Amino acid sequence: PYPLGYRATIGHLTPSHDEGYGPYEFRVMSPEGVVTLPTSVMVRSLTRDDLLTASENAVASAKMLATARVDLINYIATATCFVLGNEGEAELVRRIEDATGIPATAGGISVVKALEFFGAKKILCYTPYTEAIAAIEREYFEKAGFTIIGETNRTFVNPADVTRVDPYEILADIVALWKAHPDAEAVFCVGGCFRTLEVVDKIAPVRTDWNDKPTTPVKMKTVELIEG
Repeated sequence: PYPLGYRATIGHLTPSHDEGYGPYEFRVMSPEGVVTLPTSVMVRSLTRDDLLTASENAVASAKMLATARVDLINYIATATCFVLGNEGEAELVRRIEDATGIPATAGGISVVKALEFFGAKKILCYTPYTEAIAAIEREYFEKAGFTIIGETNRTFVNPADVTRVDPYEILADIVALWKAHPDAEAVFCVGGCFRTLEVVDKIAPVRTDWNDKPTTPVKMKTVELIEG
């Protein structure tokens, strides 16, 4: 009896290398009455120059989303947000809002809100990044008030390869990372195309063994914060 998106229609600016897993996750996690509409932003590689170029393309892609009369625009490319830096990311959000007249947010900002929701300050990161991009990511989080006490970087240059990683391989890596840093307060699995949704529920029993510290399925919590 109700039209699609009767509660909200959320536009996602998605890296072009995403082969469908990112939009799939958002559809699965969206509550009834919420529709998510993806539009691609060109991302050729996980290098600084290409990521900066992607941020310039984001405004044009946001204008396309605006024609669908979405209620919010979410630029989910966290790597680009890290490269822009805290202030640069906020400026990009303002540019998208100015160009479209629609409220906007971005990946880094949403992750910070999710970690703050959990009250986590000491975090672990599991990333697809090279060391050069991981160093930029660490600086971003430090400026936002967090400390990365442990990290695993898979060093993919071609971001399309990220979806090829078996989710149980991701689970094993995250468990090993956390056991090496038992004082961590949350884990952030970076990169929208890691197949984390398939194993988030498998992490919960391990979390109980580790004194109920919150395993952070940040993509899921980010959706809840944006859409709730």
